Amino acid sequence: MSVFEVGSLHVPAGELRHGRLTATTSASGQVVSVPVSIMHGAEPGPVLLVTGATHGTEITGTRTLLKLIARIDPARLRGTLISVPVTNPLAFDRATYASPEDGIHLGMPCYWPSDPAGSPTLRIGAQVRSLFDVATHYIDLHNNAEPAVPMSMEFAAQCSSPEVRQVQRAMAEAFGVTPVLMTDPEDGTAEKVGSVDGQPAAASSAHGIPGLMVELLDEHGHQGYEAGVRGVLNVMSKLGMLEEPVAPQLVERLQGSFTYHGVLTSRESGVLFPVCDPGTVMEQGSVVAHIVGMDGSVLEEVKMPVTGFVWAFLTTAPGGGSFAVPEGHAVGFVAAADV
Repeated sequence: MSVFEVGSLHVPAGELRHGRLTATTSASGQVVSVPVSIMHGAEPGPVLLVTGATHGTEITGTRTLLKLIARIDPARLRGTLISVPVTNPLAFDRATYASPEDGIHLGMPCYWPSDPAGSPTLRIGAQVRSLFDVATHYIDLHNNAEPAVPMSMEFAAQCSSPEVRQVQRAMAEAFGVTPVLMTDPEDGTAEKVGSVDGQPAAASSAHGIPGLMVELLDEHGHQGYEAGVRGVLNVMSKLGMLEEPVAPQLVERLQGSFTYHGVLTSRESGVLFPVCDPGTVMEQGSVVAHIVGMDGSVLEEVKMPVTGFVWAFLTTAPGGGSFAVPEGHAVGFVAAADV
């Protein structure tokens, strides 16, 4: 099997090598680069790109990838694993969701088209795009803070062909957490969190690279990474990159099929008190959280708009903040049960 090459990285068959993609330079002259680990198998096969810390506060994917590469023997690998533990170093280093330099995060449309002459984050995106250009499959690892439940996101409408959709679906099944079909909500709540089309896994699927986005658990990376490791290994097994069979996930998967409905929004201000566990299927109209005032009274009962489940309750800042919420704040993500 030939040497795998991308940018300045050259990896012989059966080896793991670490490198960096130089992306931009800070005002003080510090070089900002993206860390990349490439495991090039001894036999030919798919090229799986996996990214972590697309959002700088979501580092469970980072820990997943650092643990993952230690559990795979490149001599027994078919194909190539490209691991990017920190996709946005500008945000990661400052523990911010987006880059402080330009307010852009890499969950936005930064890869198609890429802009190597753009602002700092767009220049990072252009370097990461070079990895997409050699990839055949893609997984983007994110996480929600507790309380939340792991889930994966499928982008059927964005897939460039039925074949891409079939592979995307197989990847979701193999990963093993509860899959949710992503569509832009009809009630306008997409404006609060961005359009589905802008997600990197949706964009890759639109360009012929089956992509899956996964929300793991816990923003500090201490919990949830084992489910991430198990999930990526399962996808690699499904794609024929590993001999090991697909193994049961470490977290419960909900029965049935689900579609993204939108976000729950508070009418009142106060402290958010969830009253159900994320991942619990609730009937339409069921109370899932309270907004409590400073006198301890319940100012609002937050109710399910549809039958389905909340996969995460949201804080006042993406990936951080607190449950002290203002009026009109997004307080939870909802998936509707398909009937």
